[in-house]
Amino acid sequence: MNNIEIGKKLYERRMELHLTLQDVAKIVGVASSTIQRYETGNVAKIKMPVLESISKALKLNPAWVCGKDSNKFIDDSLPSNCTPLSSLPMIPVVGKIAAGQPILAQESIIGYIPTDIKNPDEYFYLHVEGDSMINAGIENGSDVLIRKQNCAENGQIVACFVNGDSATLKRFKQIGDTIFLIPENSNYEPIIVKCYDFENGYARILGVAVRCVTTKEL
Repeated sequence: MNNIEIGKKLYERRMELHLTLQDVAKIVGVASSTIQRYETGNVAKIKMPVLESISKALKLNPAWVCGKDSNKFIDDSLPSNCTPLSSLPMIPVVGKIAAGQPILAQESIIGYIPTDIKNPDEYFYLHVEGDSMINAGIENGSDVLIRKQNCAENGQIVACFVNGDSATLKRFKQIGDTIFLIPENSNYEPIIVKCYDFENGYARILGVAVRCVTTKEL
């Protein structure tokens, strides 16, 4: 079976489930462009681990997708200690957050990620654009889980506003009444603000980074 025939099966199944490319990409842990390439057959060589992950995300038997088995669907039964993704609460993924805009304004939400975290309403994911925190393992295109809070301790990575700009991720460090928002990339300079800047609204902490989900192209 050739790549185009395999891709057609993946595409038709995704349409049946009413899933977007982004939905499947989040489950598999790859870029949406990777899913699109597999659906169109535009891959030089199919990587079986990737194809298996995409197939399972669509609840398809990978062997059937490859034309090696007549059973189309995989066994959906799960061990008793597992929770299906569909029953997990979802945490919104936020793109750019403009100053003065609610964190979860509808126009800012670009997707959702399932979670087993308690109190999911206390969290959101911030989609990262840029490489200012790359040495902390936060790459361009990453989704960073943020716990909502308006204060931070030295060394924590925070999502914050400064001077009306969009939300940014930086490492927090306070010395006296001065706060340094430090990038993890030597190509960028720290942002320096005073404590009173947080009191008068010039700067505001949205939350503290908890974990990072990096979506890499395969």
